[in-house]
Amino acid sequence: MDNLLSSLGGLNLLIQVHTVSAIILTIFLIPLTLLMKKGSRYHRACGITTLLLALVFSASALMMLFNPNLIPHLKADIPEYPIDTAYVYNIHSDLLLIGLASIFVYSIYSAYRIWPRIKHSTDGRITSNVIDWALAAVALWVTIFYLQMFFYDMDEHPGYANIYLAPSVLMLIFAGLDFYTFVFRPTIYGKPWWALHMSKMLYAWSALIKGFLLRDFHLALDRTVLHEIASIVIWLSISLLVYLFYRKNLNSRYAKKEKIEKT
Repeated sequence: MDNLLSSLGGLNLLIQVHTVSAIILTIFLIPLTLLMKKGSRYHRACGITTLLLALVFSASALMMLFNPNLIPHLKADIPEYPIDTAYVYNIHSDLLLIGLASIFVYSIYSAYRIWPRIKHSTDGRITSNVIDWALAAVALWVTIFYLQMFFYDMDEHPGYANIYLAPSVLMLIFAGLDFYTFVFRPTIYGKPWWALHMSKMLYAWSALIKGFLLRDFHLALDRTVLHEIASIVIWLSISLLVYLFYRKNLNSRYAKKEKIEKT
């Protein structure tokens, strides 16, 4: 098993698993989970399948870190990207890639955890357990590490600095909201919980979309902070509009179907 993980063939296998799972998550599972009627058996089935495949996706990404052929593969795959000059690939390559996987894991699993936290409440206030604290700690770690890289690259490689700023700020906001709910335990009623759940789910989905469609985003533009933030805002907005449009239509279809079945 160790030889497989450390070989070029093992890396190619992990890349294939990672890519196929990303395609299924991006094109099918996550949008279907978002669009299905909340609480229906289809919604639950898609949600559980999404969480399981997200685990495969993230595990394959982390297993790549143990393969010594990964960095040479990245250099060969994107030759115009001067990886050797980037701070992260000289000093903390493993931590950068762990950070990327951590952002996805945090977003999708923390989004899911909101509903069990509400369901297990016995006093009308949000609950939490060690899983929620661990996920928030992951978000806080990403924030600290990516901000550290941002400030370093502002001096050493300013063209790369923007790559780390927007994700670190978003993770800081999410972590702050999480710790607020842990300490003050606000009531479970109202729309804020839906908004927090959806913002995390849409961020996970938009990150996957951006990974496919804007892979060379930083090569095509001037790599400014504005471009990086704008790209995230654009994909979040597109994802939200798509969700609202199709969710409304699907809900009306479900209502008509249930009405027909009752009659």
